[in-house]
Amino acid sequence: MAISEGFKKMPLMHQLCCWLAALQSAAIIGLETAILVYVLKNVEKVFSTWSSDKSVAIYFLLLVIAAIYGAFLLISGVISGDTIQIIGSCVFNLFAMSLAIFRYFQVRHWLYTKFRDDVFSVIRGQMIATICILAGVTVVLGIMTYFLYNDFGWEIYKRVGADMKIRRMYINYRALVLLLKMDFFVFVGFAVTYIILILKTTDPEFGITVAFVPLTLLVLLLAFWALRRESVFMMWVFIFLLCGSTAYFVFKCARMYDPKQEAKFLEQRPMMTYYTIVSLVVIAATLQQAVTCLANFGYGLKERVEITRGKRSDMEQIQDYYVNAAGDRRMNLDG
Repeated sequence: MAISEGFKKMPLMHQLCCWLAALQSAAIIGLETAILVYVLKNVEKVFSTWSSDKSVAIYFLLLVIAAIYGAFLLISGVISGDTIQIIGSCVFNLFAMSLAIFRYFQVRHWLYTKFRDDVFSVIRGQMIATICILAGVTVVLGIMTYFLYNDFGWEIYKRVGADMKIRRMYINYRALVLLLKMDFFVFVGFAVTYIILILKTTDPEFGITVAFVPLTLLVLLLAFWALRRESVFMMWVFIFLLCGSTAYFVFKCARMYDPKQEAKFLEQRPMMTYYTIVSLVVIAATLQQAVTCLANFGYGLKERVEITRGKRSDMEQIQDYYVNAAGDRRMNLDG
């Protein structure tokens, strides 16, 4: 009830963004479920081999999870007034659209070469509809984000004051939080896809890749804690682990093109290569943002963020002050 009342009090543009995210998610879930059910009913022995035939189900599942996760990013960004996360949800939508495009060609090849052409002719329109929905919503979100940016600019001012250096540090802070959320989806999605489509339980990599999933969650939680607490040591640990993950993904990519592993990767190589490249791009962006935030530690952002959360130290009990980049208190004209 309280959530409903809070939603009604939101500005119209904010409500439209939330509805758009929810409708996109529902439409994609409906389309993907219908496609997968039709394929399972009309293609015999769909799971007859270890990897290539399972790929159709995994790609459909990835798109469904991406739709839900994208809606989460957008709605939580609107509710929290986080412009960076709203922009990030647009980028995430583009990523989901690229997955849908890759899935289209992968499924077409899979059905044409191994099964029946008539099945693809039935689901072709639905797969194209998924791509069009993601593309259309991304464009609309891009336009809405422009207007939301103006609305939320005042919210950022109320949170961190008028000091431009603090504002830039806060934007870097929010950008890293967003990247950590995107890291989780990309890393876990890669690991689960790799485990199901490529590996067998007897492979030496199997245990390592399975352990990669909970380890990723722990590392990302560590990074978030280090960022909130401005822990220099723990942030350096996170940066070091990021460098290690870069080596891990480079190794995986090189292994895909190893002639000795060709039979294992042949069917899934294009999609897994693309996923690996996306993972490396996200890692590079996270690494750059982590170093930037690390350089910002100790310049007053932590104190200002704590003020907005109601966690004030003795020096910050008076609401009419905020901490500037030099660590000095300054009058908050908004008070």
